[in-house]
Amino acid sequence: MTRILRYILQHDTSMAPCIDRGLVSLATCKPKIRASAKPGEWVVGFRPSPAPRGIVVWAGRVAHNVAVGDYERQHRGRSDAVYRAKRGGGFKRLRPDYHPEDDEFRKDTSAPVLIFDPDATWYFGVEPHMLPGKLIHLAAGGRGHRVNGVNEGDAAELQLWLSSIAAPGTCPPAQSRP
Repeated sequence: MTRILRYILQHDTSMAPCIDRGLVSLATCKPKIRASAKPGEWVVGFRPSPAPRGIVVWAGRVAHNVAVGDYERQHRGRSDAVYRAKRGGGFKRLRPDYHPEDDEFRKDTSAPVLIFDPDATWYFGVEPHMLPGKLIHLAAGGRGHRVNGVNEGDAAELQLWLSSIAAPGTCPPAQSRP
């Protein structure tokens, strides 16, 4: 059965997920999701309260993962490529303003970067969509992420529902719009 990892997207600032240059990635935040998600599995981000439970901001199927240092080398200049591997180990922070605390740095560099399949990724931003009744059990709630409570066939139903809304793709993140 295909796993669907779900979480509450507290801040939609175009960093996690990052929608940039036709690629959707998760390079910062959510280290447990980044450490455990495998190609073919789904990640779904939901609006936080006070919005009703079950409002999908984005969803994507993992294509592959990349080590943090390799990601910055391969995708230099992307807004979420903020950690450069140092010779001899460790990372250099390229944006001192982003996650300036040591704990944030540790979490961001502790797990690989997820790259999402552009043919199976939807980003709704300021126009999120409520899960249909038959998938509402997938809605995330609270802190952390969820992987339990997924039924056989939910991944296919999720993709079918997403495809019924729009072609895969993105719109600008909520906080980047005027």
